[in-house]
Amino acid sequence: MKILIIGTYMPRKCGIATFTHDLFQSIEDITNEVEIIAISDGTESTYPPEVVNTINRNDKSDYLKAADWINKQNYDCCILQHEFGIFGGDAGNFILDLVLRMNIPLITNLHTILQEPSKDELDVIQKLSALSDKITVMTQRGIEMLKKVYKIDSDKLELIPHGVPNFKISRENAKARLGLEGKKVMLSFGLLGRSKGYEVAIKACSKIRDEEFVYIIVGATHPNVLKEEGDTYKNSLIHAAAELKLSGKVFFVDHFVSDELLQIYLKACDIYVTPYPNINQMSSGTLSFALGAGAAVLSTPYWYAKDLLANDRGRLFDFNDSDGLANIINELLENPVIMRKYMNNAEEFGKSMSWQNVGKSHLKLISKIIQPKNKIQDFKSLNMNIKFLNPGKSNNLISS
Repeated sequence: MKILIIGTYMPRKCGIATFTHDLFQSIEDITNEVEIIAISDGTESTYPPEVVNTINRNDKSDYLKAADWINKQNYDCCILQHEFGIFGGDAGNFILDLVLRMNIPLITNLHTILQEPSKDELDVIQKLSALSDKITVMTQRGIEMLKKVYKIDSDKLELIPHGVPNFKISRENAKARLGLEGKKVMLSFGLLGRSKGYEVAIKACSKIRDEEFVYIIVGATHPNVLKEEGDTYKNSLIHAAAELKLSGKVFFVDHFVSDELLQIYLKACDIYVTPYPNINQMSSGTLSFALGAGAAVLSTPYWYAKDLLANDRGRLFDFNDSDGLANIINELLENPVIMRKYMNNAEEFGKSMSWQNVGKSHLKLISKIIQPKNKIQDFKSLNMNIKFLNPGKSNNLISS
């Protein structure tokens, strides 16, 4: 099959770009040719060879040109990564111009599903759904919200989880690589911004009793945040750690780490925490990766976390509750059996979310979409031929 993926892409430093790259790798093989159209905001340097075209985020005409180009390339299917902020227009509605003009089967993967969308946001998702052959989401909660809030038919919806890497290094070796032997490591990673809630986790660190405990925050300031306010948020976190006298306990890895190094950090951690303050978050690659790494995962109860950490796969604490987080950390560090239970449950569940399995799910869905499309196309061709041979007679075989 010849497959097109549309989304932001490496070297862009954002979660969607990472996801698009991982999806590309998971479905590309000797039987599938996979290419990328990258949505660009102008910050990217040279793209890798799989990127065959680009769209200037804020140039509406670029979306139309891209659609015309796509229609000439003989693709079997397109997978669109949707996040409101990566496209131009009101609520990112420029992408609708491309989709409306494109004439190949479309799967749209929704990364954000809002419980209370604005009129424009609701309009974009409903129109995008109508123009898509399938909508994929990463949790069952997402499916229920799309049916209830956006009135999308359940037949359009497909659950495919967020993929996680295949970790090839042991926890002991990972700690040794990072010089963390003997340490009880808690980790967070992701581009820094005020939506992360890391200040809550730092405050909790001041209440941890284990002398070997350390907390590592991996990630530079998000490029969009850097444009607007510089490193103000990161500096506030450093200041908070200093005020709480956490020198030697809290560390910052202030750069965008490679996939290989990220896997080492994830395997080195005993506890992973996402203290996000926003209940509406519908997906989190970081949380998914931590499960795959077999960490004891702690999180605020945003929607994705509540789904992913059910059935003792992790623990939840209230939003902005540093005391509640500290109590859970102390409990786990002082009760290795309980800690091991969460780690084992996370790792076992994470296997079902490997990128290899997620890639297979996407390919299976594409095959299911393509086959009926081909049959309908054959009928339409036959119908047109009959009309041509018998002008003036009604010979419709199917409704078009």
